[in-house]
Amino acid sequence: MFRLFKTLFRILMLILIIGLAVICYARYIEPHTLQEKYYTVESPLVTESAENLKIAVFGDTHFGDYYNIEDFKKVLDSLEKMKPDIVVFSGDLIDNYDNYTGSADEISLSLSEIEAPYGKYAVFGNHDYGGGAENKYQAILESGGFTVLKNQYFAIDELGIAIIGIDDVIIGYGDPAIASMGRPDYFNIVLSHAPDVMDEVLDYNVDLMLSGHTHGRQINLKYFDEYILPPFGKNYVSGMYEFSNERNSKLYVNSGLGTTKLPVRFLSPPELTCIKIVQFP
Repeated sequence: MFRLFKTLFRILMLILIIGLAVICYARYIEPHTLQEKYYTVESPLVTESAENLKIAVFGDTHFGDYYNIEDFKKVLDSLEKMKPDIVVFSGDLIDNYDNYTGSADEISLSLSEIEAPYGKYAVFGNHDYGGGAENKYQAILESGGFTVLKNQYFAIDELGIAIIGIDDVIIGYGDPAIASMGRPDYFNIVLSHAPDVMDEVLDYNVDLMLSGHTHGRQINLKYFDEYILPPFGKNYVSGMYEFSNERNSKLYVNSGLGTTKLPVRFLSPPELTCIKIVQFP
């Protein structure tokens, strides 16, 4: 009997040690481990001038107590090496603006260091409306050199590319129908913080939609999706999705950089994505 209790005690201690190790990893290590991901998207609508164009995507910084300018410098270093042609921010800049003790000017200054010859573009996320950020977010991004698209269409005619930004659909004034402005002869990129908006734009001329919002579950345990995944982020969680519609549309859901509610990430590290667009071979 004594041996049985001794064995059970050892098993219990082992489980406790593993549990503590996982908690420490999720709290102190993974949230600061930036992962770079690379994808290629093929389309017959990619022009010669846009061949091999690189689009960098990041979002969900949630600047606050657990993600700061020092953390963001890793992204700046990676972007400098990546040398993107276009940069996209998918929303949720500051976790709670009213409680933010850092400097918004420092955020703008950091964003201004990002270089992209064909522009830097952003959309509102739900946290960019909540917490007092609604009247501040656009100014912070624009001071950093970003064009903020609120249900707006922006054409880069020399590339045959259009960028269409849908405003936040959770707290903001998002209108997915703005995607109908996509020209049939252009490669149309739609920006929407919430990925489930994809289901509402598939009938339009959409070639690539870029989103965030889900944090790739943040704690990547599928069994808790009902509790973890946010509204408009339950159908498409992370990575690349392909659709069998007329345009063979693609959706990429970036897992984001920061955290919200809990300062932990598990099996869903912070992510910076580079998507290269090419013509069909």
